Amino acid sequence: MNDELSIVKREVLKKDYILTLSDNTQLFIDEETYFKYCIYDKETLSNAFIEDIKDKTEAMQCYKKAVAYLLNGKKTENRMRLYLENKGFGPKAVDSCIHRLIEEGKIDDVAFMDKFIKANLKKDTKREKLIAKLIYHGIDEQLAVQEVDKAVGYEEDTY
Repeated sequence: MNDELSIVKREVLKKDYILTLSDNTQLFIDEETYFKYCIYDKETLSNAFIEDIKDKTEAMQCYKKAVAYLLNGKKTENRMRLYLENKGFGPKAVDSCIHRLIEEGKIDDVAFMDKFIKANLKKDTKREKLIAKLIYHGIDEQLAVQEVDKAVGYEEDTY
């Protein structure tokens, strides 16, 4: 069994490349990956290399989609994960993307929660509704209750 496939056809689609391989499958590659791995010089690709390129391309697309989604405002880790999964990205790509976004400080659940609480307190949102909204956005229930109570000065013993 041959572990390599030859490149039969190369197509350019804006800044992406589509390679048609000898088994009639197509490989979609973003421009950065195409040049980084000198694919333009290669005539054949191993199956392992093809799988690696597919993973890297999916991770790059996932990251680009995530950053575009963040242009609409801050998101929680949970919200971002759901968004990316609904866009059809696999668990490996989503996990690496989330990890990268957290490392870069683009996703921070605590900062999101603080900003969200302050914004909603200005609107006179009730405690229970504020907690429910935070849970909806993917914040852990105990953490949401704790932070909202701290912000509003709520104590269970008071009437």
